[in-house]
Amino acid sequence: MSSSWQGGQGDVLRSFADSLRRHEIKVGVYISPADENQYLHGVYANGSARSRRAIPTPVEGDDRAGDAAVRSFTLDATDYGAHMLNQLYEVLTEYGPIDEVWFDGAQGRIPPEKVETYDWDSWYAVIRALAPNATVAVRGPDVRWVGNEGGLARENEWSVVPVKDSGNGSIDYALKYDAPDQGSREALAEARAVAQYVQWWPAECDVSIRPGWFYHEDEQPKSVEQLTDIWFRSVGRNSVLLLNIPPDKRGLLPEADVARLREFRERIGLELPEDFARGVRVRADGRRPAYAVDGDPDTAWACPAPSRGTLTVDLGKAREADRIRLGEDIRRGQQLEHAVIEARVPGSSGWSLVAEVDTVGASRVLTLPAPVRAREWRLRVTGSRGAVRLAEFGLYRSRM
Repeated sequence: MSSSWQGGQGDVLRSFADSLRRHEIKVGVYISPADENQYLHGVYANGSARSRRAIPTPVEGDDRAGDAAVRSFTLDATDYGAHMLNQLYEVLTEYGPIDEVWFDGAQGRIPPEKVETYDWDSWYAVIRALAPNATVAVRGPDVRWVGNEGGLARENEWSVVPVKDSGNGSIDYALKYDAPDQGSREALAEARAVAQYVQWWPAECDVSIRPGWFYHEDEQPKSVEQLTDIWFRSVGRNSVLLLNIPPDKRGLLPEADVARLREFRERIGLELPEDFARGVRVRADGRRPAYAVDGDPDTAWACPAPSRGTLTVDLGKAREADRIRLGEDIRRGQQLEHAVIEARVPGSSGWSLVAEVDTVGASRVLTLPAPVRAREWRLRVTGSRGAVRLAEFGLYRSRM
């Protein structure tokens, strides 16, 4: 209302949400808990106790008054927590459906002796009620921050990690957020003293296409090579990639960034151009081996038992491969702890080791140092927590 934009009548979130839906893109909102304006107004970090609050909180002239269709809640919150609840209520009822709510846990630039304990339990409750299909990300129970802003996952990224409640129902890391290992057996043992349980909490890798999160005319987007490296070290390591594209002063995505996105998409297509293991002959122990090469993420080869299982792929003729893509059926969890990939290389006796892998999860992409030419390939599971269900075994020859 105080802005000169559209004469004080503009609604930037409405314009944003409507534009995304016109282009069939899901709508997410980043609502930072730290609010320095509310600190200046005496609401944020004012030391108020949690008490029962009516949400939405009626205000003078509220056009929702007396509307029987308006859903209401009574939730525990501080003064600021109630402000956030009302803001969440407005966003989730006036602009929905909202597909993701993205929090951080920052405290803002307030005096060091001032602290606001966030009402996570109440915030989560109102989101689950008003946007039941929304992902609550980063400082939320559905997706966690990988621990850096470079877009880089760990070499072995586990989706099941030890967690603790750090106050008011907050889902928090049991180990340090940037610990080099969050989910191996060793990490789980290390966390036993502080962890309350383990949580399915997959990692999200956030990074900006530019040096910073906001648009500056003197900055340029990352190169295709940089973005491709990030992709392999995020999506290729069982993580979600969140690539920030900051709008310019027109409210549009800069032409240079849009052009770079197209180049980036073309590059990934060249890195993984054709899965020539798709639909080929396979044999294996366990059940339904053909499901590993049918291209359907909802079907999977089931290994016969934990730490056992061999899948052999026959391409029909010798083919060169330098990229291997694997994926587990994560509806059954993330189970694989070690596997070897081998090939019958012409001119050698028996099977030759091509690669080893300690985690897979939803998506794991392995890049070989040099192309390997073979007709028969196989994957042997040699370590796992439960029987592995492999939904994808793909072989590619990059065109780079």
